[in-house]
Amino acid sequence: MSKTPIKTDGYCITQLLKRQKKKIGDEAAEKLKQTAVDVVQNCVDVYTQTFGGNDVGASGLGKVSHSRKGKEFVNGTTGLIYGRVQSGKTITTIATLAIAQDNGFKCFIVLTSDNTWLGKQTASRFNTELKGGPVVFDWEQWNKDPKDFAESKLSPYIEYTGVVLVSTKNVRHLDNLLQVLTSAKASSVPTLIFDDEADNASLNTNEAKQFKKGKDSVEDSPTFDKIGKIRKEVANHIYVQITATPQSLLLQNLEHPCKPTFCAALPEPGNSYMGGDLFFADNSPYSYVVSAEEVKELKKQKGQINPGNNWDIPKGLRLALCCFFLASIYKMQTEEDEDAKYSFLAHICYKRDNHEHLEKVISSFVIDLDKALRGQASPTKEKEARKWLSEAYQELEKTVQNLSPIDELLEHLKHELRSAIPKVINANNPDKEPNYNPGMNILIGGNRLGRGVTIEGLMVTYYGREAKQKMMDTVHQHARMYGYRQNLKDVTRLFLSESILKDFRTIHEADEGMRQAIGDDPSQIKLKPVWVGRPLKPTRSNVLNPAAINAFTPGSEIKPADPLWKKPEIKQHTEALDQLLAQYKNQEYSKVDIDFIIQLLQHMPSRSCEGHPWEDKRVQEALQAMKIEGIEKGILNINRGQKGDGLGLSNKPRPWRGSFGQSELFSKPKKEYPDVPTLVVMYEKGEKKKGWDEQPLYLPTLILPKHKFVFMFNYSEKTQKLE
Repeated sequence: MSKTPIKTDGYCITQLLKRQKKKIGDEAAEKLKQTAVDVVQNCVDVYTQTFGGNDVGASGLGKVSHSRKGKEFVNGTTGLIYGRVQSGKTITTIATLAIAQDNGFKCFIVLTSDNTWLGKQTASRFNTELKGGPVVFDWEQWNKDPKDFAESKLSPYIEYTGVVLVSTKNVRHLDNLLQVLTSAKASSVPTLIFDDEADNASLNTNEAKQFKKGKDSVEDSPTFDKIGKIRKEVANHIYVQITATPQSLLLQNLEHPCKPTFCAALPEPGNSYMGGDLFFADNSPYSYVVSAEEVKELKKQKGQINPGNNWDIPKGLRLALCCFFLASIYKMQTEEDEDAKYSFLAHICYKRDNHEHLEKVISSFVIDLDKALRGQASPTKEKEARKWLSEAYQELEKTVQNLSPIDELLEHLKHELRSAIPKVINANNPDKEPNYNPGMNILIGGNRLGRGVTIEGLMVTYYGREAKQKMMDTVHQHARMYGYRQNLKDVTRLFLSESILKDFRTIHEADEGMRQAIGDDPSQIKLKPVWVGRPLKPTRSNVLNPAAINAFTPGSEIKPADPLWKKPEIKQHTEALDQLLAQYKNQEYSKVDIDFIIQLLQHMPSRSCEGHPWEDKRVQEALQAMKIEGIEKGILNINRGQKGDGLGLSNKPRPWRGSFGQSELFSKPKKEYPDVPTLVVMYEKGEKKKGWDEQPLYLPTLILPKHKFVFMFNYSEKTQKLE
């Protein structure tokens, strides 16, 4: 794709970078700008290629020259910003918008989670950061009268300075937004849509039902339908998805409007970012394993047991709280900001009755611990309290240098602990968001403290949420302990069970592999594999078409279901393979580079068949992914028959049933080379009497390593062309 020149140094982005350099430093700010430039370059190039004209770019007119409104919806206009959990995706979006408005885009739609608190946070950030840029509005400003708002407030700005319209993904709010866009004639200007957490609420949750019952029988889900209508209204647009968990997006059909066709990955976070490497490395001192039974017990009680004398609080939860109390006092003494906020997050379940019970358990413990420290309890309880706090002190000493003496910390804790009042944050809470106090904050919740939420001053997390069906993207989004809190790193702790720790570790490793695979060639985003840990699912099944999903399972053997065999199609490939394989002896196992296996497979083309896992490019992508995991060598075996002049296998109807060779050819490498891929190649005579085209050919079978990751793909190959 040819590149259209773009502007990168306008007033808005320059002012934004000045402020960011003060916050995150020059180097991080420059990386932020470069990522934004990459996204805008992709948006401009895709827009120009799709819609033509001179609408966008350095010399863009900022007006739609060839309107697509009212015509067939155009695919291929969806991009992806792939960040990390809590790694600065919002500021990257703002920087992207700041550059895009200098390149002809005039209407900016920002879709946020259906969470009023988060939506307001987002609108406030855009309004604060975009100095000298487009005018920012949010859904509350147009909800009463969308048409009047569009005509009186939007029209004066949309063609000149440009406008930013922030809306939650509430169906009613989206419907009002659609009315605003129609009344303001937004289709006349190039539009950029940013969909934050696009994998969460924006997909068609009726996808699987429509496959089973037919699309005419089941309507699209409401949010997906509304976003689709907005995209049709502002037809000349680029749709940019933003998420840290793109599994469900990458697994959409290739022709699906939510399938990304280009990608810009956020830059690697600096040393101040705390992510999976910190918490899930082997023997990490920042993660503490608690008994799975104690979490189950907390969930079982569901408020039925009166906490009463709560010295029986589970051991792991008790240690987590004591670590938080001492760490907070230590930071109060050493940090310059006297009004700094420090938080403890308890996330064990989505059920509200569990939240209420946990609040009682923690409140009771805080009250009793406070009494014991102030000498208002029995000597036995006071002794126990000091013992538990001493255990927490020893835990903190593993990572904190020059930790204040414990007696000094306890003396201050006597006066501060009474203010550590737990707060339940869920749909029953009238505020529906944390109301932080300076000092210690204990937050208890589920979904409302999950995806997209930044917990201010988060120090200690007690995590016990373990679903029966574990979906990688959902669990990964619960990693609220990630983020930029370098000053709190030494006292940061994650308390969780061994099984949940293993799941998080598997998800982190799979995410790193997928991130590197995408980074290797973002332009081929459509073909990238989704990495899935064995006990986990990639995403919700209801947003996927089950007929289009397939997987390469560890330890299995795969082969093309429809290998090309006619002379005009493969003659040159066979000649190339004759030369490449000449040095390898018949029926011997040889160690070769993965790149060589990929090169060989490029000369054994096939047509993909619905329901069969082999597809040439995806097999090659899976091998590239194995390289990222450190598997740089594989095994090669060539079977040329007893006399070396080829086998006499009969051609079969497509899709090919059965194997290309005898079972022992595949059982041996599975036993002797289980940790690397093995390519078994059958050299066929290709005789006409056997149903071939009197042309020798090579038929591949790939045995996958017995590895812990499954590679999943969407196999839909439909394309759509412009009129």
